[in-house]
Amino acid sequence: MKRGSILLALLPALAGAQGGGKCGGDIENALRQLDGKAEIEGIVVASDCKAWPPAGGKQTAAVMAFQRDGKSGRQRRWVIVLALLDSKTSRPLHSRRTELEEDATAAVGDLSLSLDTARYQVKPGTRALGLRFRSAARQPSGAESSWGDELLLFVPEGRQLRPVFGRTMSAQTVEVGSLSVQSTGAVWKNATMTLAVGPTGPPTAQGWNDLVITETLTRNGNAPAKFDSAPRRQQYVYHYDGKRYNLLADPAPFWDGYCCTVAW
Repeated sequence: MKRGSILLALLPALAGAQGGGKCGGDIENALRQLDGKAEIEGIVVASDCKAWPPAGGKQTAAVMAFQRDGKSGRQRRWVIVLALLDSKTSRPLHSRRTELEEDATAAVGDLSLSLDTARYQVKPGTRALGLRFRSAARQPSGAESSWGDELLLFVPEGRQLRPVFGRTMSAQTVEVGSLSVQSTGAVWKNATMTLAVGPTGPPTAQGWNDLVITETLTRNGNAPAKFDSAPRRQQYVYHYDGKRYNLLADPAPFWDGYCCTVAW
């Protein structure tokens, strides 16, 4: 169900704890050798490395995308690796890898990947690592919707990093016309989202905290359309079901089905 005004003692999830860190050659070599069978080939097209706060300087979070040519020679593919490593030895402690194939909406550029190390304390003793993805592909000029700034949360589990949450943090959808400055009289909605950690969920959540998205919704458009541009805020609660976080709202907001470009 939607909750328009939820008074929760939210734990801070600071937006400033995002990417920009450089990765050393030792980390790149460790990620290339991650599976121990064959070295990951290709140039590094996107990367980010940051100290992992819960480890007190003893661990480093890293993400890298290695570009590999597609079978046709025209379509590009990327191997993306996310890991928590020992800061002294660069030995991967927890990791996850996936592949992305280029299409009309999916591409990796040098600014596509950034780590989000905000305090996503999903349960006592477990802090999630955030990864933000921004596709470098062009959006269609006459689209009915668009989205970006995808946020995924991963938790360390054994030698793996397990994905538990994924949502776009910005989206647009058209109400009249299309998302184009050339669409006379068009009106569209813009949504930007922030994420915070809420209180402990129901017994079925097994001690995990809820996650709360705050949506700020505005309208924009082209003359001669008339619309209310005042921002409106709405909160949405996600419960953990033992595997992943799920939205409680019914009906779901328009942006809920837009994630994620990269399948983990």
